[in-house]
Amino acid sequence: MPDASDLVPLTFYFQKQDLLITFLVILLGIGFGNLRIKGVGFGASGVLIVAMVFGYVFAPEPVRILQNLGIVLFLLSVGLEAGPTFFRAFKQYGRKFIANVLALLGIAAVNTVAIIALSGVPIGIGLGLFAGAFTSSPALVSALQFSPESEVIFGYGVAYPFGLMGVILFISVAMQVLRPRMEAEVAARSQLSAATYRVDNPDFDGVLLRDIELFTDHNVVVSGILRERTLRTASGSTALLKGDVVRLEGRKADIETVGEKLGSAVEDIPSEDSELDTRSIVVENTSVLNRSISDLGLRLLFNVAVTRVVRNNVEFVPRHDLELAFGDVVVAVGTPYQLDQLEMYLGHEHQAVARRVDIGSLGATLFLAFAIGGIVVPMPVLGNFSLGIAGGALISGLVFGHFGKIGNFIGRFPRNATAVLKELGLALFFAQLGFETGQSFVEFLDFDAIFYAAYAVLLAVVPMAGSFLAGHYLLRIPVSECFGVICGGMTFTPGLDVIRQMDSSERPVVAYSSVYPVALILIIAVVQGMNLALVALGAGG
Repeated sequence: MPDASDLVPLTFYFQKQDLLITFLVILLGIGFGNLRIKGVGFGASGVLIVAMVFGYVFAPEPVRILQNLGIVLFLLSVGLEAGPTFFRAFKQYGRKFIANVLALLGIAAVNTVAIIALSGVPIGIGLGLFAGAFTSSPALVSALQFSPESEVIFGYGVAYPFGLMGVILFISVAMQVLRPRMEAEVAARSQLSAATYRVDNPDFDGVLLRDIELFTDHNVVVSGILRERTLRTASGSTALLKGDVVRLEGRKADIETVGEKLGSAVEDIPSEDSELDTRSIVVENTSVLNRSISDLGLRLLFNVAVTRVVRNNVEFVPRHDLELAFGDVVVAVGTPYQLDQLEMYLGHEHQAVARRVDIGSLGATLFLAFAIGGIVVPMPVLGNFSLGIAGGALISGLVFGHFGKIGNFIGRFPRNATAVLKELGLALFFAQLGFETGQSFVEFLDFDAIFYAAYAVLLAVVPMAGSFLAGHYLLRIPVSECFGVICGGMTFTPGLDVIRQMDSSERPVVAYSSVYPVALILIIAVVQGMNLALVALGAGG
């Protein structure tokens, strides 16, 4: 029987394994963050919460280099994702959606500065409250560059659940109040529907689809033909034969008009014994960006049907005038050969996009990030100014993402790869941050936390209300699209689920996706601006 002194000191051993503890916390935090209650959860912030618990109970030493690496990877990935559409979005959506986002963030900045200045809340806690109220990780990362980490994390931790509930409740209540207006807007749109008819009229036998004026006059398209028990797609060069069963898409009234002239209505086209396949294709070809599905002529060129588009992890049915963006996932139906050709056209590897993360290119983006962050500019009044590693990473990502390729270095990786780098960076950053602030968070808890919770609700609701009034009544943006812009401006995806209960079309999703990349960058700049304003006012003293 071995003596107790001969046992391996496991406790001492594990305490010294910083990487082991870090990735254990990341694993537990991701599991906790993935828990959902009615579609809402903590997401990446779950790592921060678990790390803070570990920091309070075990007090492990944070590893600074992992924390800095996490910041750089996260903001670099944010820039790479936003780069392809960031600058173009101001021109494309500036009159409506971007103006509404600017109103949202402008009101948020004034509201936050006013609350912090009037209440005497410390600047670090106030900026943390703002980041938590907006449930925004980029805002949190930005705030941590200027204020004590313990104060920012305390404000973020207190505000996050109240901001989460405040945003959802505000959207839910507002949509119930505005239900009649939304229903009228939805009813007024030319929503597409589908129906199936058998061709009985001999006048259309053998006529090419592009020569049948009945379809063009009523804006109805044929998305599929069942002929001799084989389901196939249709293009303008397809001849219609008597006895074909066709699936028509368009407005309901137009479909009925066209269908009655073709023949008789039947049940939907069966899918058995079909040679057709379905494939998801990532848009990576720079030559097709900002061009609509109808302009590209995908149906005519490849004889396929585009049924869905996934953008920023949100799926919707596209209109024919929808413009494709880098990283969109196009779901198409066609034969395997047709889909192969479409995939080569939309996302072929020769179009300046790496199918994997190119290590050399990643090294170049990181080098540029550290180089830009290390530049120090003397300012006459403010002293030395530097973007730091966080600002350098963001600028580097935007530059590489915008140009796509600089020399031999690729700036656009597959979206899944960029998402993994971003999540890994945020997880590394949150883990080390939680270790350092776990104990101080508990020490900060006192009666004032009740007031901080109330401030958090105001920080979330006031900008949303002001942005809605400006967007809907001044900019004339429809209700559902206005809320889509608000959710995109706050980078708050769960809000879309509430909106789509009233409007299941792609409109709120497109509004959200149009402003999301811009909001990621602007919200970081807004936090920096608020910090400068508060320092100038002498607030939080």
